[in-house]
Amino acid sequence: MITARPIVMALDFREYHSLLSFSLKIFILLVFTKALRVQGVQDSRCYLESGGSVESFFVSEDLAVGSIVGVLGIHGDPHEQIGNIALSLKEIDSPVRIAPGSKNLTLARPLDKEGVLGPSSVYVNVICDRKRTSDPGFEIPVSIRVTDANDNAPVWVNAPYRLRVAELTAPGSRALHAAKATDRDQLGPFSTVEYKVLPGPYQDYFTFENSLEGTLVLRKALDFETLPNFTIGLRAQDQGNPPNFSDTVLYVEVLDSDDQNPKFLDDGYTAILPDRASQGSQVMISPKEISAIDQDTGINAALFYTFNIDHPSFNIDKESARVSVAREILDDDLLMPVTLVVRATQYDNPDRYALATLTISKQSVARKPVHFSQKNYYATVLENLPINSVLMTLNTNRLRDRALKYFVSDRKFLTKFAINTAGEVVLRKNLDYEVDDKYTFQVMVTDGLANDTATINITVLNVNDWDPRFRYPQYEFFVNPNLDEAANGLPILIGKVEAADGDRGDVVMLTLRGADASLFYITDQGEIFLRENALSLVNSSIVHVVAMATDTGAPPRQTSVPLIVHFSEALMSVTNAATFSGNSMLLIIIFGTILGLLGIVIVILIGYIYKVKRPKSGGNKVGTGFVQHEKLPPPHNVAGAGTGLHAPGSNHSTSNNLAALTGALGAASGSLLSVSAGASTILANSSSSLNVNGQDADHNGGAFSDGNSHPNTLPRGIMARASQRFPHRGGVSPGPGMAIGGGGAGVGALPPGGPQAALMSNHLTTAGGGRSGVAWPAATIPARVKKLSWDDDDPKIENGGLDIADPNNPNSSEHLNLTVYF
Repeated sequence: MITARPIVMALDFREYHSLLSFSLKIFILLVFTKALRVQGVQDSRCYLESGGSVESFFVSEDLAVGSIVGVLGIHGDPHEQIGNIALSLKEIDSPVRIAPGSKNLTLARPLDKEGVLGPSSVYVNVICDRKRTSDPGFEIPVSIRVTDANDNAPVWVNAPYRLRVAELTAPGSRALHAAKATDRDQLGPFSTVEYKVLPGPYQDYFTFENSLEGTLVLRKALDFETLPNFTIGLRAQDQGNPPNFSDTVLYVEVLDSDDQNPKFLDDGYTAILPDRASQGSQVMISPKEISAIDQDTGINAALFYTFNIDHPSFNIDKESARVSVAREILDDDLLMPVTLVVRATQYDNPDRYALATLTISKQSVARKPVHFSQKNYYATVLENLPINSVLMTLNTNRLRDRALKYFVSDRKFLTKFAINTAGEVVLRKNLDYEVDDKYTFQVMVTDGLANDTATINITVLNVNDWDPRFRYPQYEFFVNPNLDEAANGLPILIGKVEAADGDRGDVVMLTLRGADASLFYITDQGEIFLRENALSLVNSSIVHVVAMATDTGAPPRQTSVPLIVHFSEALMSVTNAATFSGNSMLLIIIFGTILGLLGIVIVILIGYIYKVKRPKSGGNKVGTGFVQHEKLPPPHNVAGAGTGLHAPGSNHSTSNNLAALTGALGAASGSLLSVSAGASTILANSSSSLNVNGQDADHNGGAFSDGNSHPNTLPRGIMARASQRFPHRGGVSPGPGMAIGGGGAGVGALPPGGPQAALMSNHLTTAGGGRSGVAWPAATIPARVKKLSWDDDDPKIENGGLDIADPNNPNSSEHLNLTVYF
């Protein structure tokens, strides 16, 4: 320090400032390095480890006080002695606390999501201070969200409930709409209320229309007389697990309605008069005075009394029901007991009434010995008659005398029947026709002094109360019969079923049903057979059929049972072979029949063609099967004696030559036989001359080159060409002697079959070798042909001439196209 002082003092102010700056920089660097070294170990600053700015917790509202709400995720150690941070709450009255020396946030007061018993949410600020530093504290917001818990039970509104309902209310009607319960829990399953009726003795009377709504519906009819009031329990519960619930009571008061008729206090009444009764005297009635009440006790309507049918000897008081004598009764009156029907009717509703009987007898008649009104009593009943039904009434001379007693001769009678004090025979036990169909007993009646006997006859009628029954619930048969029988198509026994009926006398009839039932038949004994030749129709080795058993009862009953029939492979192979053989024979028969029918059709067609196409010959006329053309004019420039034939050197065209030829053929008859065919078929292939082998003269000397006429001959070339023009068409040639000629010179008849045969007959004979000539039936073309020509504009054409072209002439083929005008 001593040695440095002079140095410092020697420094000027600028140098001192530089040295101070450098020292400060060194110090800052050292501090920063130290801070970095400490931070590498642990940063003691207050911040959240999650990197956020707010701490959030979710806690259930049913969390107990003192429980930990959550652990604060603040960086640092809050331990009181060795910790580097201190935690505290900014809010003083907060419902949460920070446990000393920890990061635990604990609950100080209860929470309540509904906000009734405590806060529904909590927001606090945690202050974090760093120890041993002067740094200010850091505030961290903390949000505590309260979640709902099923901590509230439903509460009934305006409970308990009271309901007044009329007994005539129809089941299904809404009886109560006000039942309602609420739950304070947050909206959701914890606050959703469900309703139901609690189990109890009357729970079947009401139910809630919908379990989520408090509307009660009447399920069962009410009756004021038997159940005027009652209570049922109701429960409302939420959908928690486990649910919270609360119960209440519904008090039901049934209101009486006029749904009951009045009722007499006794079923019947009796009275005994003295032998002589004066007018107006009161009749003493047993067992007590006539009286009736309204069974609708809640209404208890007033009644009045009358006789159902007025009696001249007695009157009844309308209000009191007392009976009095209407006229004096003498000794010879009322020799038999009198039964009167008393009627009790409501004043407010005449449709509500009750009836009872009053039997009045004279004292002298009542003292007569008791006896049955008949010695035999008969009853015919069905075996299904309900118990307590009345079968018959044993009438005596003392009607409605309750003092009479009845006895039977056999105690077995009492196991099925009984006789009440009114003499009615009542059924006590069900009857069974199959066990016993008739009962006969002796019965005795006594009044203590006298007695009488009669016979009871009860006949039981059968009722069809049993279904037919098969021995087994299903039948399965395996068929492997004699293969020879199967091949010959004989009936095959499949198996047997057994059915019976519990009703006596019923007959069971058996039938088969199903898609394959027609293959089988069943006998009355239950044997099932495969029909003759039915095996060929079986297309599967397993066949399903249903057997039906029907009895003859009224109404009939029936039962079914399934049948499964298995056919062996060997049996099916025999069936297939027989089927194939039968099918082959059937195909042969069918094919032969078709061939026979075709032959008959062909024969009929040939006959028809022969009949229609054959021309009818008569004199010089052509057959009517062909069209006759109009008469052609006679030729003018004839090179012979009217033959219309020109020399080969002539310039006339083929068309005019053919016209001349046809004119010659039709001169005798004045008509032209049709030789036209399709427009392009006639002479379409003809390119050669009408001459034969290029010669112009006939071997008979009929040369055409000299222009002389040869009356009885035609050139060979013309005949050959004509045969080609008019081929055979399957018809019959005209009759012999047809004249061919024209002009003034007659042409002699050409002999049939010779070289001078008719030109037009060649196409009808079997020997004709023509190629394209066609003869049309008269029904296919008009009756008149206006024009038939080849190239009418050809200057070579002359009237009626026939130009026979040179076969070597190349122009001869230019005029072969045919044009036909109709």
